[in-house]
Amino acid sequence: MTKFLKSLISILIMASFIFTGCATDGVANDNLSSVSPSGVLEVHFLNVGQADCSLIKFSDGSNMLIDAGNNGDAKYVTEYLNNQGVKRLDVVVGTHPHEDHIGSLDTVINNFDIGTVYMPDDVATTKTFTDVIDAIENKGLSITEPVVGSTFNLGGANFTILGPQKKYDDHNNNSIVLKMVYGDTSFMFTGDAEVKAEEDIMAKGYDLKADVLKVGHHGSSTSTSDKWLSLVDPMYAVIQCEKGNDYGHPHKETIQKLNAKGIEIFRNDELGEIVITTDGKNITVKSGESILSEAESAGTSLTVNQETNDKNTSTSTETTYIGNTSSKKFHRDICESLPNENNRVYFSSRDEAISKGYTPCGNCNP
Repeated sequence: MTKFLKSLISILIMASFIFTGCATDGVANDNLSSVSPSGVLEVHFLNVGQADCSLIKFSDGSNMLIDAGNNGDAKYVTEYLNNQGVKRLDVVVGTHPHEDHIGSLDTVINNFDIGTVYMPDDVATTKTFTDVIDAIENKGLSITEPVVGSTFNLGGANFTILGPQKKYDDHNNNSIVLKMVYGDTSFMFTGDAEVKAEEDIMAKGYDLKADVLKVGHHGSSTSTSDKWLSLVDPMYAVIQCEKGNDYGHPHKETIQKLNAKGIEIFRNDELGEIVITTDGKNITVKSGESILSEAESAGTSLTVNQETNDKNTSTSTETTYIGNTSSKKFHRDICESLPNENNRVYFSSRDEAISKGYTPCGNCNP
């Protein structure tokens, strides 16, 4: 049995052991009535470069984290949470197992009190994914799989799980998609869900209208279809991407769509941290480095587990190379041109891929 097959079997066994369909720590996974808003809710879109990370702070002291950036963002994400006074994350969502979404999730889990952890039924063969599973297991936590159409309440906000509607062949479309309603205001969080996933969500007839849209897949043209954008019909759009990234995100087609509808765009690559606040009726947006400096002046220090920092340092440059057996091209694991699973072959290094006769993908330039 090859080393890869042994690793895959180990991960599958671990995942089947730790995943559960039941919610924990008082966060219900069934339909609940809406809760009236009280106080100001804050949504922080952290500046994690070519990655996603959103912190939701509720006026009752509850906190929620959606994704956690790359492996190399662990110190920044942890310090940001600490400077915001976060000691417990009542809900943590890893939208899908790509490194740019769950890279620092193990560090977060190891260093904060954690309630419910939502992750899709989607297993990756990367060390990043294994590190997250290990952190969950070591904390005695379990993973709650998303049940589409179900709702839960937190801090006066109501969340509806819209996706993934089914199990897809690629990680992006397996992203957990959430709509949050707080009073008369609403937010749509999309992970990296692409057009196919959007179509399947739209086919269910949900009310998708939202005031704020976290644009899918860092503004890629593979997400945010015309119909999706028309149904969500946001006033504001947030794009989490890095200046000068290798993918050209956000793609001009997406920006043109947003501009054509008069949607105000806020981008981490241009503005740094972005914080959107609402009292349930009014929405305000603040951005820039002043957010972090203001928070630091009111925050307290946190000693991050050194073992976690060492692990993060060792994996921050981790890359999994995936070959396409049909085209004989190989890709990075976050490439948008990845083949279906049955056409994939995995390599532990770039040199190995080349030695096997594979050539680099022109999109992700591995």
